[in-house]
Amino acid sequence: RILENVRGRMLEEIVLLETMAANPKPRDIFEGREVFKLMFESGEFDMVVRDLEAGTCEICEIKHSKEAVDEQFRHLVDTDKCAQVERLFGRISSRKVYYRGPDFIHPSGVEYLNVEKYLKNL
Repeated sequence: RILENVRGRMLEEIVLLETMAANPKPRDIFEGREVFKLMFESGEFDMVVRDLEAGTCEICEIKHSKEAVDEQFRHLVDTDKCAQVERLFGRISSRKVYYRGPDFIHPSGVEYLNVEKYLKNL
C-alpha cells in the first residue's frame, strides 16, 4: 500500500511530495526500508532510503529536468551533510539523482537514473 502510494505520487508529479521529515515522528517503512525526506538548515535530501537490516542508506535528489547539471547533486556531495546522515542512519551506500534523462554515472560517483524506468521496475 505504501509503495503504491509513493509510486502514484512520483508518477503524478515525478517528485515525492509528502515524505516524513527526519525527526521522532513515525516514518514510512516497507520491505525493511525506511523512507523519508531529510531537511537541513540549508537544503535537503528529497529522499533517504534507510536499509534497517544492513545499517546503510541511499541519499537521493528528485528533479523534473531531462538535463543533468552538477548543481542537482550539490547536497549529495556536501561533506557536512553526509557526515550527519552517516552518524544518524549508517553508511551511505549510494548517491542518486532521479530525473527524466538517460542513466549514467557522473565522475563524482553520483548515479543519474531515469525516473520513469525506475518506477517501472518497482
